Amino acid sequence: MRNARKALCGLLALLILALAGCACDQGGVTGGTKAPEDGGQAAEGNVQLLTWANAPTVNFLRALAESFHQSYPSYTLQVTDAPQSEHDQVMQTRLSAGNVDVVSFQQFSKPQEDWNAAAMDKPLWQQYIDEGLLLDLSQETFMARFTQNAKQDNAYNGKNYSMPTSTVAYNGLFYNKAIFEELNLSVPTTWDAFIDLCQAIRDDGRYAVITCGAADQWPLNMFATGIMTSLYGQESEAIGQGLFTGEIKHTDPQILELYAMMDQFASFLEPGVTGVAYSDVPGRFASGKVAMLADGSWQAPTIDAANPDFAYGYFPIPGKTVREDGLPPQFGIKYDLAFAVAANAKNKEGALAFLDYFSTKEVYTDFLNAVGGFTPTQPDITLDNAFLNSLAPGLQKPYVHAEHRLYSPKGVGEYGGNGGFSFFYLKTLGGPFTYEELAQRAEEDFETARRAAASLTGR
Repeated sequence: MRNARKALCGLLALLILALAGCACDQGGVTGGTKAPEDGGQAAEGNVQLLTWANAPTVNFLRALAESFHQSYPSYTLQVTDAPQSEHDQVMQTRLSAGNVDVVSFQQFSKPQEDWNAAAMDKPLWQQYIDEGLLLDLSQETFMARFTQNAKQDNAYNGKNYSMPTSTVAYNGLFYNKAIFEELNLSVPTTWDAFIDLCQAIRDDGRYAVITCGAADQWPLNMFATGIMTSLYGQESEAIGQGLFTGEIKHTDPQILELYAMMDQFASFLEPGVTGVAYSDVPGRFASGKVAMLADGSWQAPTIDAANPDFAYGYFPIPGKTVREDGLPPQFGIKYDLAFAVAANAKNKEGALAFLDYFSTKEVYTDFLNAVGGFTPTQPDITLDNAFLNSLAPGLQKPYVHAEHRLYSPKGVGEYGGNGGFSFFYLKTLGGPFTYEELAQRAEEDFETARRAAASLTGR
């Protein structure tokens, strides 16, 4: 087995290197053939897999095609990728036409519930299950390889329609180890220690404190929901529900505390950050001119690509106090890449064979090591990736679905949108409002949307 794995790893390494120069934001397939945009008619024995264009993942899957064929000679893996902005539409077209066997999803979890039915549309995966387009995988033997928590977190009506391959931590900060060592700084475990750390970097004057892709707006709100998770812990979902229903107001003291903390965070972002595009932040951080980057763990491979010699770490946003259970601050996590099988797949047996092969411990471990930003959903996985291993202390009791705990009613308005917060408008970032004023306007938006939702739903 060890020799076989060595051979597999060697083959994958060579093939990934060969594919590294591919423009992976462009659709492509294995084997030098080209798949039609709508999937076309599958050749006998082909397993057609569609995923979004993430270079490390796509390159791994393409490289895996040869070893999969060697293990299952009857099947050939054909990988097509689509830009993330187009992936959902391409997937919908091909699923409806029956021209795809395996599809990938992001965030295959947190369905629309009764209380938030007016807050969000059904996620695509939920719509597809309701329409009978995805295969029930609950009884497949390979599902036993994944943790019970992963299966429960991704279940719908008690069944599993996807294979939950990975999670990502999103409420953390990358930090420049050289700067921290130079300034004698330690990773903070409380919010006050974090603010003191930021002030020390600013007082030194040589480095920008924190960068963020604020021009895209959503990274700011991702960090805000991270603060929410660290502040309220497992109560975050109940608070999100209360804000939606009106039982809790944005202007209540407990929520104003969140606004105040976000305002503090914003005050340490580098000057002009509202003009920094999300695509630019890995390079800005890896240049060594910025002490910290507020982003999700998925950025690690991109940082590595920008500067392979750059030494960095990653820590969760700390709460106001030390945790009562004595654990260090924990990450908020969300499930990322999940594979599902089309119910009307032309090659259903081949699709299931691929999921079985992919989820074997050896291949699955190689996948995590190669992609670099995902954490395992199988037990007893030993990784060679030092960055992923460094996350372990913050993953002992992570906050699951943390990013999905706040919903905005549809049509919520300008200031309460983007997942309930629009911190882009803070005066601290050059906007027109103090955090108290922004909270008031967000609450007014929410109240208008609540009334509109009530008139539509009768609740």
